Amino acid sequence: MTNAQPEPEHRRILAAYERLAERLSGGGFFEFRDAAHVCRLHERYLATLRLLRAHGYHPLGPLRLLDVGCGDGNMLRQFLDWGAAPERLAGIELREGPVATARRLLPQVDVRVGSATALPWADRSFDLVCQHTVFTSVLDDGWRRQIAAELARVLRPGGAVLWYDFAFDNPANPDVRGIQPGAVRALFPGYTPHLARITLAPPVARRLPEALLPVANPLLAALPLLRTHVLGLLVKP
Repeated sequence: MTNAQPEPEHRRILAAYERLAERLSGGGFFEFRDAAHVCRLHERYLATLRLLRAHGYHPLGPLRLLDVGCGDGNMLRQFLDWGAAPERLAGIELREGPVATARRLLPQVDVRVGSATALPWADRSFDLVCQHTVFTSVLDDGWRRQIAAELARVLRPGGAVLWYDFAFDNPANPDVRGIQPGAVRALFPGYTPHLARITLAPPVARRLPEALLPVANPLLAALPLLRTHVLGLLVKP
């Protein structure tokens, strides 16, 4: 859904992404040239594949997948690498620039500009609906519930929400708000949750010497107190 006059929460989110882009314009932790970022992604990708296989959502080829808040299509491209069929993939993103990039890189994938509060697909359209750090970008609880309801609406019975988001507030970033596992479960009542904490706290990871990352990152990430994100599946009855 695109509006000539975006609602206040839309405007706030777009402004927050503009501020983030300015902070990262000189390079930073969220780029592939940063070894800690690569370690973090590889850990999440491996954990995600294991999770999907364990609960019967892999191979991806027969499944219809929607990535909500897909950005420039990075996770959609990852799904293709994992065997998803491009004609069975879809994505939606609030920002027009990243959507243009995603469409250029993924010409066979249905990528749209729009809001997660009003998904432009029919009920029960998808087998997997994924979100990666979308909910923590939404500060309004009513909007969080509305987005969760939309994810549930387009998900078929027996399908699952693939969730990855951080659990704690970031004192240095007032534009985001952490969401604990209990709150995640509350957004999807009646669903069967399979949630686990993963990901070494970024402030710790980015301070590790690059030469030590292959050993130190997994060792420290094994300590529950240092894990900052939640990865999981919420299976629809």
